[in-house]
Amino acid sequence: MQIWPMQAEADSFYGNPRGVHGAPSSAWESDNLVSFTPPFQMHYANQPIQHFKIHTKCHDSLVRVFDAIWQAAGQRQILIDRWGVSIFGGSYNFRLMRNSNRLSMHSYGCAIDLAPDRFSMGAALPRFAPEVLDAFHAEGWINLPHDRMHFQAARLK
Repeated sequence: MQIWPMQAEADSFYGNPRGVHGAPSSAWESDNLVSFTPPFQMHYANQPIQHFKIHTKCHDSLVRVFDAIWQAAGQRQILIDRWGVSIFGGSYNFRLMRNSNRLSMHSYGCAIDLAPDRFSMGAALPRFAPEVLDAFHAEGWINLPHDRMHFQAARLK
């Protein structure tokens, strides 16, 4: 299993995504972000997407995560849809954490949100299917207990 950095170590592990005057760094983006193509159909705001941006250090791990989910679903899109994995909520997005002055893990391209309409912030239930959680956990990604839609390749403790 991959051991990801602590959130506080994100700058040293993923690089500093900050540009001048607090804006995202286009040089960092071009050096560190790559396109990820899921093995199944995903949608964002009811529109199909073919790929999204993720940090290059997370790419191969996320390939294994999504391949494991696709295999666990028997390569059936209907099951992927039922599990909510086909509903993309975002990945790279340069922004601060909620209620914080620290950068979100999305700013480093090491986080992904899935099915935000089903797994809203603060909701205790429902949870993702065990197959989904197991695939992410096998690669060391964490799913936040207070933000069930969110998976990140950075540890809290």
